[in-house]
Amino acid sequence: MLKCSRSPSFVKPLVAATILALSGCGGVAEKDSIMADARNAYTQAKSNSDAAKLAQLELYDAEKALQKAENADNALDMKQLAYLAKRQSEIALAVGEAKLAKAEVDKLSSSKSDVVISSREREAEKARLDAEAKAKEAEAARKRLEAEMERTRALQAQLAELKGKQTDRGLVLTLGDVLFETNKAELMPGALGNIDKIALFLQQNADRNILVEGHTDSVGSDQYNMTLSERRADSVRFALIQRGVASNRILARGFGKARPIASNDSAGGRQQNRRVEITILNAGEVLR
Repeated sequence: MLKCSRSPSFVKPLVAATILALSGCGGVAEKDSIMADARNAYTQAKSNSDAAKLAQLELYDAEKALQKAENADNALDMKQLAYLAKRQSEIALAVGEAKLAKAEVDKLSSSKSDVVISSREREAEKARLDAEAKAKEAEAARKRLEAEMERTRALQAQLAELKGKQTDRGLVLTLGDVLFETNKAELMPGALGNIDKIALFLQQNADRNILVEGHTDSVGSDQYNMTLSERRADSVRFALIQRGVASNRILARGFGKARPIASNDSAGGRQQNRRVEITILNAGEVLR
């Protein structure tokens, strides 16, 4: 007797997938786990006789997505493509179930011999409807994930214009002192475009917190430099709050001249040291 399909446990919330995709720099164990899930889903679909016979196109799409994930150039692409491959494999299984159930319904419809057949026909029809609903739900999830991937790429491209550097804690963006007038802490109009991009990213990724850290060169007293670095960090924080970023997601602090990234013996080195660094923390990481 044809068994009814189980409830669709594979359609997980897209929020979880997006959070992982956006984190971009998870550990090796996490990446291995994500790829293992994608491979297992594909292996399960490929070894399923119904999917292998009745969902060849969907299996092909899953295989291609998995290959792209295996050959991805970076962690972000790998995660997104692995999730997509998993979705495609789940779709292949669901399509195979739906087509098999439909074939059973058609077969029973042509042979109405007794009440038992009628009962089996109803069961087969229910299985068909369940499988089709599962396939549609998986397809909708896949489309939502693809839309999230496109949005992520667009946002990453915007942040890439700021020449961010990926670290263990998150993406570090450096705003040079050209965004401030000499010895001033007010943001110049030319800085606001970069602030807008960062604010947009944070608004659309509510699980991300940020550190705003001000730095100076060695010219002037320690107290003066500390105060200036703090005021500049606070200016960036306030600008982000004005653009809708919650204040409890932003920690601003100044380090004065204590953390140079270049020698203060040259004008070029001092200019590099006069900066505000914004660290967009990995998803879920707390401020400290």
